[in-house]
Amino acid sequence: MLRKNLLIFSLFLNALSVPCTMALDSDATQEITIHSDSAQFDRKTGTAIYTGQVVLEQGTLKITADQITLHSNEEKKLTQAIALGQPAHFQQQMEDDKGLTKAQGGNITYLTLDKNITLLDNATLEQEDNVFTGETIIYNMLDETVSAKGGTQTELAPKSDSEIKPSRVKMIIQPASTEPEQTEPEKTEQPSTEKVLPSEDA
Repeated sequence: MLRKNLLIFSLFLNALSVPCTMALDSDATQEITIHSDSAQFDRKTGTAIYTGQVVLEQGTLKITADQITLHSNEEKKLTQAIALGQPAHFQQQMEDDKGLTKAQGGNITYLTLDKNITLLDNATLEQEDNVFTGETIIYNMLDETVSAKGGTQTELAPKSDSEIKPSRVKMIIQPASTEPEQTEPEKTEQPSTEKVLPSEDA
């Protein structure tokens, strides 16, 4: 039977926000809520694993995945968040009316100290009217740079023999703009809920 598990390690989450120059200032002061079917914590390794229809929210920041793993360092600061899904989704409201930055991929790795997001496995990054797709996408939130790569093989099945072709990177850039578009991620309601108030130094 599913039940509510209170999150006891705020150390895993007190750095989970993008820089104020990029995201809404209010996000960093919001409580963090995690919905999941189950949760495991390991103080020794500084790891928290949430499994089963996971939804993590802090203000406008939202990550949805089948599993989210959080890693913290010796100073009890979150260093890495890894989301796995079919696909996993990431989104956050940008300030200055830039709209939502949205991303998805089979694997989303968020390095909180470097402010880098790496998307793997049919990755897509959307911001305003621009879309980037590829097998691997690296997005730096500090300087707003995007690197996309094909990286894998795609097997086709013609009438006779199968054919292998390299995957391609696809970018859609609207006129008079140089940045990455938006698609609403799927929203699911979860049976268990984790809540953490932001740390004093968040």
